[in-house]
Amino acid sequence: MNMVRIRHIMEMRRACKAPPLLPPKLRKEGSESTDRRGVKDVMDITFRVNTLVPERFPTSSYFFHLYESQDSSEGPWNLISETERLGTNDVACLDDFLAIEFSFERLQWFKMEISEISENGMKMSKASEIFTIAQVCSGPVIFPLVDQSGYRTSEVEIWSQLRDRPQPIVMQLEAKNLSTKLVSSNSNVYIEVYKVEDDQKRMLYRGEVVKQTKMTWRPFTIQSDDLYGNDGNESQIEIVCISEEDKEGIIGQTVVTMEVARSMETIMLYNETYKQGRKPIGEVRLCRYQQLRVCSFLDYIRSGTSLKFGIAIDFSIRDPQNVTNMDYQQYSNDIEFVVRSLGDTLEPFNPTNSWLSYGFGAKIPPHYRDSNNFCLSLDADATCQGVNGVLGAFAKSHQHVHPLSGAKFSQIIYHLAKQAQNNFNRANEPPSYYVLFIITRGSIEDLKETVQAAIFASKAPISIVFVGVGCEGLDEIERMGNAGKRLEYQGRKSERDNLQFVNATKTRLECDNYSDMTNAFLEKALQQIPWQCSTFYMQNHVLPGKSAEENNSSGSLMVPSSSRRPSSAYGQQGDEEDVRMSTSNSAEQTSSRRSRLSNAVRSLTLDDSR
Repeated sequence: MNMVRIRHIMEMRRACKAPPLLPPKLRKEGSESTDRRGVKDVMDITFRVNTLVPERFPTSSYFFHLYESQDSSEGPWNLISETERLGTNDVACLDDFLAIEFSFERLQWFKMEISEISENGMKMSKASEIFTIAQVCSGPVIFPLVDQSGYRTSEVEIWSQLRDRPQPIVMQLEAKNLSTKLVSSNSNVYIEVYKVEDDQKRMLYRGEVVKQTKMTWRPFTIQSDDLYGNDGNESQIEIVCISEEDKEGIIGQTVVTMEVARSMETIMLYNETYKQGRKPIGEVRLCRYQQLRVCSFLDYIRSGTSLKFGIAIDFSIRDPQNVTNMDYQQYSNDIEFVVRSLGDTLEPFNPTNSWLSYGFGAKIPPHYRDSNNFCLSLDADATCQGVNGVLGAFAKSHQHVHPLSGAKFSQIIYHLAKQAQNNFNRANEPPSYYVLFIITRGSIEDLKETVQAAIFASKAPISIVFVGVGCEGLDEIERMGNAGKRLEYQGRKSERDNLQFVNATKTRLECDNYSDMTNAFLEKALQQIPWQCSTFYMQNHVLPGKSAEENNSSGSLMVPSSSRRPSSAYGQQGDEEDVRMSTSNSAEQTSSRRSRLSNAVRSLTLDDSR
């Protein structure tokens, strides 16, 4: 047997032993139980109404009404709030007039209206204006209100304030010197922590079982509002030390304030059945108290982080001989549905109204060579202006390119991921988070390379949404989009979950009208983007309003002081500004991180000609 044959046999054996490229599908209930949407932001919105032309109000007064629509800017409108009679000579400031939970995956439509009561008691609408929550979430915005004759009668300034959110607190407990008269040396002991309030107890944490010889429990996390309450007042906690042995039961317990617990001093445990509860039976101590700062999507958007959107359309056809004109028309309709739904909803977060638009899986003119990364407009610039620009470029490509039987996804993913990472490494520019939508019929030819590209993209500020069109051939793409951090190849693992999958065709078939189709599709496609954006920046120690270089010079997202109350407990903005960072030697960390990143780029980059 020659060496070529031996090498072939060894390669076949290694291939047979290799794990599958894609992890299996999660069970439906399991995937639903894993909430990957993050904490929702609640906004308090204030209105400042100024009547510019008081003489146009005969009664010298007016009413301000606020309506909401669940469907679109066309209504129907439901009245949710209104004011009492307001004078035209004064500027009305309506503090916290509206409180709403921000939603990224759908436009939240509102209409403000100024009306006047006529002499016969009828309400007459003077002027109105429609806006969305996405328009006012970044900063103050002034809307002019124009009457039916086109005259600008008043203007309304709207600004919003984010409510304080609960912040996680990491705690760790240890016990020692337990009385051997109550617990044996080989007993299994666990601990429970309760919040004591108004003579009622609520369990906050139950620790794992540890041996009596070394009683240090694993760190655990408690939300600040669970520990302190919404008012931020000092609360009491009860620490109970329990043995698993039935005859031993509760070993000891104590009730202390959080101020005493945070001091990290020794706390005595007592047992009422031992010496009538007058003599301590052991000691417990809070050996770790660490407040973490969790930043939300709107924290980053309000501080200058921008979103950049890209779209890549797969032109490949698995079996071109069996494709009919109806199939081509259905494909074009699906593309238009996806692009219009995304473009209209994401427009408030896309001030330049520009989309990075690409195509792949086709032979392109003039030489009609295979290409898996070309500008959708078939020009040198991949930028298209607005939804109509993207659809126009798609129509042009659809008419001139020749589809391949399969497509390679890795080149598009690498291209956008490198662009996002290069932007992130520029210290002088505000951060930009990229979102890439890949619309495909599922004819993937480079699964191995695409898995590697997805792992590389998990290190960059980018989210990738696979949008399937059609009802067949999408199993591999669906498994990849739902893999999350389970994606792995040759020892390299995905650092975070930045992938998603949604089947646009099935979503359309499940709904009866266009509005329901759009809402269902957008919820599946966009609901995880805010969580993925904020978690990337927190993992890379980037605080809102600062670049990666500045944040690495500051440190991490931890507050090391053991005696500080969480900022959310005070409910004051000033405390958030006092967040101190725990790591040092930032310049060395930054250069080291960038060196590792450049090495990762060199090791994972695929040649575009492949």
